[in-house]
Amino acid sequence: MTEPAGSTGGIDALSNSGGPVWPAEGWSRVPFELFCDPHIHELEDERLFRGPHWSYLGLEVELPEAGDYTTCYVGATPVVLVRDEGGALRGFVNRCAHRGAEVVRKPRGNARGFTCIYHNWSYDRAGRVTGVPWEKGRAGVGGYDASFDKSEHRMQPLRVASWAGVVFGTFSDDALPLEDYLGPAIRERLSAVFARPMMLTGYQRHTIRANWKLLYENSRDFYHAPQLHKFFGAFGIVQPDQQARAEMWHEGTHCLLTIYQDPGAPRPRIRLEEPRVAAFRTALPDNIAISIVGIFPNCLFTLIGSAFSIRQFRPKAPDRFEVHYTYFTYADDPACLREHLFQNNQFGPAGYVAMEDAEVVEKLQARIALGNGKGASLVAMDGTDTTPDRIDHMVSEANLRAMWKGYARFMGFAPPDDPTAGPVAGRPER
Repeated sequence: MTEPAGSTGGIDALSNSGGPVWPAEGWSRVPFELFCDPHIHELEDERLFRGPHWSYLGLEVELPEAGDYTTCYVGATPVVLVRDEGGALRGFVNRCAHRGAEVVRKPRGNARGFTCIYHNWSYDRAGRVTGVPWEKGRAGVGGYDASFDKSEHRMQPLRVASWAGVVFGTFSDDALPLEDYLGPAIRERLSAVFARPMMLTGYQRHTIRANWKLLYENSRDFYHAPQLHKFFGAFGIVQPDQQARAEMWHEGTHCLLTIYQDPGAPRPRIRLEEPRVAAFRTALPDNIAISIVGIFPNCLFTLIGSAFSIRQFRPKAPDRFEVHYTYFTYADDPACLREHLFQNNQFGPAGYVAMEDAEVVEKLQARIALGNGKGASLVAMDGTDTTPDRIDHMVSEANLRAMWKGYARFMGFAPPDDPTAGPVAGRPER
């Protein structure tokens, strides 16, 4: 992390185009302000989570029967995903059309419809109003007038689409078709992973006291993995010089990381009393050891060997977010393998990998806050180029620079080399 001489490292004042300008040093500098400023946090909810992007909502295997539902968040917005009586997937905001109360109160379940506890307005599985108590009045008085039409009121719907059994939603009519949004590399990887019937193995969630973008950036950072997660090398899971690839899409904000198995890797340096803790068997195609699929803006698929998880981000403040985990594996795996997957604990609040990542990003946030958002991080390994859509080694931060360039474009920040280019957008008045 650095603050170059003569530079604040922060977002400059509004340009002639009306949008904030990225630091003059370019995309190899990431302003700390992005992780602290409450106005940027609010703007992200509007332009990223409620903008022309698709957010992960759930898995089709979670909703096998009509009436099955699950809940989640798209940014700050609570959402219900449900399978209707015709088998279609429906998504809508979990907010009553009457007075805005929460309607669906359990995280998941099965229901013929939904009823708000406040005034008992009822809804069908598509979020449409089906019943309004005292709609016509009571004992000849009150009620709604003749112009009231409950068919004009409903919980706000989302567009819903799925790929390979993975369900996404968007609030925007301008979002690309989901197939185009995901891109060919991610489509191919999801199709390969979900080619066999899936089985859910559990859920977890926890809070991290940091900005959500620090963990999203961390997930695509090859550089940190062998440095921070020492057990990878010690247990013979991953070596820093193994064959690896990063592929970017959606203006660089999506990233597919792939690390391949190395049959000639040295034997583990540490002998364990229980070797099964580090035993490794991959169910991924093409000799892939680890695959991390980052789909902007809200989810990560972490696929290590046969242990699969999805992390969904719920930003709650500039310095706080929740991570919601969904764990799954193949339905036809033998019980002994599933037992091993639970022992080979790498993700979740106490996972060997995720626990270290969470601690690091919390420490990052704490130190960034000391400077009140002044300064910037340095992401200049392997040059300052942001144009590659693929990198074939681990010794680079080009995929991080690509991510921040795409993020800035979607947020409306003018690029440093041309303040008049790109979308016009100013942050809210302070």
